[in-house]
Amino acid sequence: MEIRLWSVVAEPVALAAAGPGAEEAGGPGTEAAGPGTEAAGPDAEAGRSGAWFAAGPGGVVVVVAGGVRTHEDLTVPGPLPRVVERHLAREPHAAILAFARLPEGCLALGTARVTRIGRRRGAVQDLELRLDAPLPYEFLDRVRPTGPPGPQPDIDWVDLLPADPATALERFVSGWYDDVPSAAPEKTAGLPQPLQTFHRAAAGRAEVYGRALEIFREGAATSVPGMIAFGQEGDGVFTLLTEAAGDDPRVWYHGLSDQPLRERERLGAYLMMVALAHAAMDSSPGGMAFADRAQTRRIVGPLRRVPLRPMRWPCAKSRFYVGPGMVVLVGEADGDWFEVYVGARHRSLLRRLRKLGLDWESFDG
Repeated sequence: MEIRLWSVVAEPVALAAAGPGAEEAGGPGTEAAGPGTEAAGPDAEAGRSGAWFAAGPGGVVVVVAGGVRTHEDLTVPGPLPRVVERHLAREPHAAILAFARLPEGCLALGTARVTRIGRRRGAVQDLELRLDAPLPYEFLDRVRPTGPPGPQPDIDWVDLLPADPATALERFVSGWYDDVPSAAPEKTAGLPQPLQTFHRAAAGRAEVYGRALEIFREGAATSVPGMIAFGQEGDGVFTLLTEAAGDDPRVWYHGLSDQPLRERERLGAYLMMVALAHAAMDSSPGGMAFADRAQTRRIVGPLRRVPLRPMRWPCAKSRFYVGPGMVVLVGEADGDWFEVYVGARHRSLLRRLRKLGLDWESFDG
């Protein structure tokens, strides 16, 4: 039976796409079982999240419940049955046909390719797949329902800038990460006051220290006289330096150019922008896109611009815009195109961006 893309079929029909004599297994932690046994299909696991499999001459069928992350990426939880491991180990790789489980049946997601195999002690624990045909948003909303966002923290901290970046930083972090418990800060004596404020706000919240641009949990020595290193680009391209003395010292990038490059804002305001960059670049849900000037205007139109001078990373001029539950970083690379990073506290806040025709590099809204 031919199964049309994005059609809904019964579970036995989906599993039968693996071909005659296929071995079936259902549910997380279930080993391969033959047809007719209790674990032969997903009916025995009805109402549970997980994955169900069939592997045969037609390839591997995967039925996921709750594993769809974006319009083209899904996660298959494990551990995977041995029969599926054997098929994945073959060359050429077996074809994978993916389905998403709905109350009324299985939505055909089409063919998919493996982008990551997670292993533990030699066994396959999970898979990440990418669909060959991206899922239209109308179907994405069916397999990954999104409710209303609920109350979001206000953005009145913007009014404190540029005069009081320390208080603005503390208010932003406590609002954006209000679901992450804070903790007592580690010893920060001897650090410039803005770094002490940052560590106090970040204590207990690892996300505040960032991934794309990491802030060190303590100052590090450097060969540059009178300087300490306080952070580093995620791939080690440059190190962040600041003066060891002074109430609000200057900031330099060491390694971003031939000579240390000085940031436009001093340390206090810079750390405020770093916290915003972490929210925009490291958050999920979120996304990154290249946008023209008109698209960029539509993205930031409902938002407030953060009144600080442009940050020199990730683009030469990187500005921030915020709204309740949303942070946008707009990086100007040249006069016509912009790098746009968007982070949100709830997926539904990103829905308006679906309609802008953006060239998304990544997007899970």
